[in-house]
Amino acid sequence: MDLTDANATGQHVPTAVHPQNERPTRQISSPVDRDSRVYNMQHQRRGKAYIFNHDLFDASLKLGERVGSKTDVENLERALSQLDFKVSCFHNCDITSVRKNIKQLAEQDHTDNDCVMVIVLSHGMDGKIYTSDSFYHPDELWLPFTSDKCPSLAGKPKLFFIQACQGMKKDAGSTVQYDSSKMDSVATQEYSIPTMADFMIAYSTIPGYVSWRNTENGSWFIEALCEILITYGRQDDLLSMMTMVLLKVATLGRNYSQIPCVVSQLIRRVYFPPKQSSYTSICLASYNLF
Repeated sequence: MDLTDANATGQHVPTAVHPQNERPTRQISSPVDRDSRVYNMQHQRRGKAYIFNHDLFDASLKLGERVGSKTDVENLERALSQLDFKVSCFHNCDITSVRKNIKQLAEQDHTDNDCVMVIVLSHGMDGKIYTSDSFYHPDELWLPFTSDKCPSLAGKPKLFFIQACQGMKKDAGSTVQYDSSKMDSVATQEYSIPTMADFMIAYSTIPGYVSWRNTENGSWFIEALCEILITYGRQDDLLSMMTMVLLKVATLGRNYSQIPCVVSQLIRRVYFPPKQSSYTSICLASYNLF
């Protein structure tokens, strides 16, 4: 559960060898050159962002209401819409609905999309995420999006954010002081894409520890994430922004501390440049001010 706080540089391409009884590697068109250091974020659309918000639970689970989670949803909708995502919110789904919606998202055609994002806000414990009536393991969220199962997202960022506890430990942190005086291609070349490449999975806390949530401002992690995305989302790459999120969350606590955990299999940098429609809307809005 989450808690409420009180206050390829080489040129050699090896020949694929397919062991007996294993399927050959599927040929998929890559949306970016092999040696590009940046993901192609110039498709027609940014992509879908699904938010699964769980703040009410069946009495049999003996889990408290997650007061403040709706604030997280509002902040996420604002931050992600600003970055041109098409945001869909699902509130208090049961286990069947979560799996159905994830399956439907993975089966969609993402050819014209830059990426995909899934965010879960819920209670959690020891490798489990709770729905309104049951629980599932986090890998059920991203395994349907591997390149062999979702080819239209092959070579594109697949981003997952999980706001939930991973245990019951509380990090009391350590007091730190500082001395203020010291503060001043070859496009046609074939190559293999690992099925688990291009994923980033960000947890609000490390395994075994609780995740803090404020009843008014929402969870520490999501509040920090949205603030950083809104402030730096058009200029910095995603992993640089995640470092800022970690810093903000890590220095936020008083009696207790929290440190998010980012697992990255991204092989390129992720930027969120404005879409043409977004840029045009901004220009028109500015024009109308005069």
